[in-house]
Amino acid sequence: MLLKKFFNVGFADITVAERAAFGLDDIARYPLFAPDFLEFLRRAIPAERHRELVFSIAVKASKPVAPANLAR
Repeated sequence: MLLKKFFNVGFADITVAERAAFGLDDIARYPLFAPDFLEFLRRAIPAERHRELVFSIAVKASKPVAPANLAR
């Protein structure tokens, strides 16, 4: 779905440069979520999912330049 959105806005040569998993322990280090919300997530999400809860993705892409005679 992410790649489709990049194509829709005109990007080309799209590659995923890096993909990293973040678990509950990882996101708890950042002040993005309140401790009570993190505790709720620990109870609500099965323990086997705690190590890979979300993913960060770094994407490389280029946006082709329109030919001079078409750009106006």
